[in-house]
Amino acid sequence: MRLKANMLVLTSVVATATTATSVQASSPGAWAEFNQRVTRSCLAAAGYRNARPSPIIGFDDRVGKVAMLVSDRSRGSNNAKLCLYDKASRKAYIDGADGWVAPPAPR
Repeated sequence: MRLKANMLVLTSVVATATTATSVQASSPGAWAEFNQRVTRSCLAAAGYRNARPSPIIGFDDRVGKVAMLVSDRSRGSNNAKLCLYDKASRKAYIDGADGWVAPPAPR
């Protein structure tokens, strides 16, 4: 009887762990939506009329933030702003990064 109870508990634990693991995995659609949300937030916070976003730079999940360089594409401009996007609050924070360059984000 004790062995049967232990097997039942073990089966329950494995099933719960498997479910939790599959819930944490993000679909390609969820990643695309996240990338769009980050890009929109950073572009709005930068305030450039002719903005060019870089690819998103991800950090370890413990940091809770991603980064993006937003460049001003206006003729003769060398202005750029560094955007840190907080995943928990969904807010973009901007600081000057004039002279920095990054490749444009893929379309």
